[in-house]
This record gives sequence, structure tokens and C-alpha cells, in this order.
Amino acid sequence: MSASSAFGFASVVASVVTPVRDDARAFALIQRDGRTATAFRALGAGLEHWFLTDAQGDRGLVAYYRTPGAMVSAGEPVAAPHEAIAVAEAFVAFAASHRCRVSFFATEGILASSPRFRRVMLGEQPVWNPQSWADHIAHHRSLREQLRRAKAKGVTVQRLDADAMREPLRRASLERLIDRWFAARPMARMGFLVEVDPFAWLSQRQSFVAMRDGVPMAMLSLVPVPARRGWLFEHLLRDPDAPNGTAELLVHHAMLRLAADGVSWITLGLAPLAGPVSGWLRITRSWSRPLFNFDGLAAFKRKLRPQGWESIYLAYPREQSSARAMLDGLRAFAGEPLWRFGVRTLTRGPAVLLRALEWMLIPWTALLAWAPTLPWFPSGAVQGAWVVFDVLLLFGLRALRATERTSGAPARRTAWRWSRALAIAVSTDAVLTTVQAIWWNRASIRGTPGWTIVLLACLGPTLASVVLWGASRRMQTLQSSRLADRR
Repeated sequence: MSASSAFGFASVVASVVTPVRDDARAFALIQRDGRTATAFRALGAGLEHWFLTDAQGDRGLVAYYRTPGAMVSAGEPVAAPHEAIAVAEAFVAFAASHRCRVSFFATEGILASSPRFRRVMLGEQPVWNPQSWADHIAHHRSLREQLRRAKAKGVTVQRLDADAMREPLRRASLERLIDRWFAARPMARMGFLVEVDPFAWLSQRQSFVAMRDGVPMAMLSLVPVPARRGWLFEHLLRDPDAPNGTAELLVHHAMLRLAADGVSWITLGLAPLAGPVSGWLRITRSWSRPLFNFDGLAAFKRKLRPQGWESIYLAYPREQSSARAMLDGLRAFAGEPLWRFGVRTLTRGPAVLLRALEWMLIPWTALLAWAPTLPWFPSGAVQGAWVVFDVLLLFGLRALRATERTSGAPARRTAWRWSRALAIAVSTDAVLTTVQAIWWNRASIRGTPGWTIVLLACLGPTLASVVLWGASRRMQTLQSSRLADRR
């Protein structure tokens, strides 16, 4: 540890024994030294604050999320550039005194100049100068076409001040938009750096909403990056049924407004796993596409032709492993044990899991058809009925998947009805299979292998019904919230 960081840590221990949540102090430091896209996130829900303080006052802030055995910083410290390393090193010492690991998630590279830290590239964030946006549009034919499409569909953009965002009816409609946006996502809600709360600190935000026929189609929420006199486009949320070009139209209006205000730096934030990331992260980018389309997010930001890309890193002390630091970061995003987050995601009935149910149903149906009637079934008629049911279920799952891929309110309504019908059918299947196991198979099956097959036969439809009910709830959210907006 450097002499300056040792002095800083000693002064903190003397003045602040335990971390505090002090939004007023944090906001003052953000206004003074906030120069990264993650700086304003220090005010986000669920984070604790740690301040490095000396006789002259607060030298820096680390906003972090506590996971079992670790403290994960939301970006690099909020501090002047020449103080950032000292603040980070002092925080590492503070965490060590509490027997905790440390990692700094989504830093912009300044910590890499300290011999105390290693780094792993997480992705890139695109940056623009709004002052050149009008000229940019003039030479970007495909983007102009997207803007034309949205306008032709009747989409308009409004800038809403804090009072307008707080208005109860408007807020309720925007919250329904947020619910629809989440309902269309395969993964469960996450927190930490991606917590969606566009109503927090409204006095400091800029908010833009895309409307069509009086219904919000998309919203864009901006937070300041004070030391750069710039802005982060923090939340860009689009209704699944919004016309093509709606998101681009929002960005366009925000860029023009910022240009008129004299702003010269903005970013749309991190494109995770974009750019020359390490091999195992490239593999993750490819294999995780059914749950999170990293390439699609980067492609959208690339389509807007940023003027530059800035590398974003995970920084951690040299004595720790990168795998452990990455795992701590994932736990911070999940906000709970990863297995529980995985269960929450699976019970949402994501499309990839519905497709997996289809494929698993094919060999299972074949097994039912080819199995001897005795001792597995009371009669050939019962066996035939199960085979017919599973064939119909297979076609039902394929119809559901095809309908879910189709946009538009009628398709959403049909998908919801299909999902509910299939959930009811599979739940009935689970009950009848259990009844058959108790009534018939209990007396006819002998040995562990046989009972293993019976147990799988009971668990299969039970777990499938959980997945289908989750998919039905997601689709009901899309449908019911849309109906509420039309009233």
C-alpha cells in the first residue's frame, strides 16, 4: 500500500468505523468529481457508501454492494483522477480488515496504473459529441430511414420535467411500459449497475418519452456525468410492440436537445462483452445469446455510429483471482445467490426453455410409445392416451413459440391464451401421472431403476408446468398492461 493510501485508510478508521449510506455526501462528491459513466450509480438502491476522509474533508467515495465474503464497487471510486488509486487502495485495506474480497466492476482503466491491481476487459462503451449529431444524421441514410419509419407510424417524442414524471397517471403508464419491457426479457430482474429506477433523483435526470396514440412506446432516462459536463443514457426501454425506429427517434431527440444545451460528451453506457474481450468471455457471449443478446445490444449502439469506443474493465487486487472477482460481480448483479437467480429466470418460462421442453418431449413420447404396456400402464388405452396427449402438447408448444415470436397485440393475446391453456394441460398431466404412480405403479414396479423412471415421469410434467405458468404470467403482463393503457 502506498504512503498516501495508508494515511487515508488510517484517517478513515479513526473517523468512520462502519460504512454509512449518506446520499447527501455522495451527491456532493459526484457533483465535484463524477467523471465516469457509473458515478451517478453511487446513489442507486442497495449500495453502501464508504468515504475516504482527512482533515480537509472527503477525498473520495466507493459505492459498493456487499455479497458473502466480498465488496463489489459500482465502478471505480468517485474521486479526482489523481486521488482515485489512493482511494481504491485504502478501500482494499478497509475490506481486508473485514475479511472481504474487493473488485471494482466497470472501471474506465485508471486503476490499471496501480501495481496493486489487475484488470479484465468487460466490454466497451460508445461515446458521441452531440454537437456533431446533426451532421452525423445528414450522412447516415439508414438511420434517417429508421427515424422516418417511426414518424410515419405516428410516434412523437416529449421531454418530461420532474413534475411531469411524478404525475400519477403518467407515472403509472410509464411503470406499465417498464413492466412490459421486463416481461419481454428472458432473464429475471437484476440490480447493482443495471437497476432500473427512472423515477429516482428526478431533479437531476432528463427524461424523454416516445408516444403513439397517447400510449408510451419507449422512454429514455439520462443521468449526469458532472466532471465531463456530459450525460449517460442510462435507461432506454422500448415496448415490444413499438414501431421500428422508436428507440432511434428517442436518441435523436435527446442528442439534439443536448447539442442545444452545449453538451459535448455523452455515452450509451457499457456494451457488455463487446470488443476484444478474452477468449472465455467471447465464448460466454456466444453461448448466452438465448438469455442475453450481447451482440444485439452492441449492434444497436454500433448502428448509431459512435465517434469512439472506450474500454471498460473489471479491476481487482493482484492477490485475488479473476474468476473469483467475476463471480462476486455476478452475485452483485443477481442480488441473491446465483442458484436462486437461476431458478427465478427458469420460472419465467424463457423462450429457450420452452424450446428445450419441445426437444425433450420428442424422445419421451417415443419412449412412451415403444414401452411395453405392462408394468408401466394399466392398459393399452391408457398408454395410447398418454402418447396422443404428448403429441398434441408438442404441437401446442411449437404453436406457442411461433406465436410468441410474432409482434402485435393480437399475437400477444393469442400467445397468452396458448400459454395458459398449455399450463393447465400440463398441470393436469402432472396430477394424473402422480395419481397413476400411486394407484398403479406402486404395486407393479419393483427395484430402483423402475422407480427412478416413475419419479422422472412425475417430476417432468411438474417442472414443465412451473415453466409454462411462468411464461403465462409474463405474457399476461404484456397483455394486461397494454389493455390498461388503452382504457
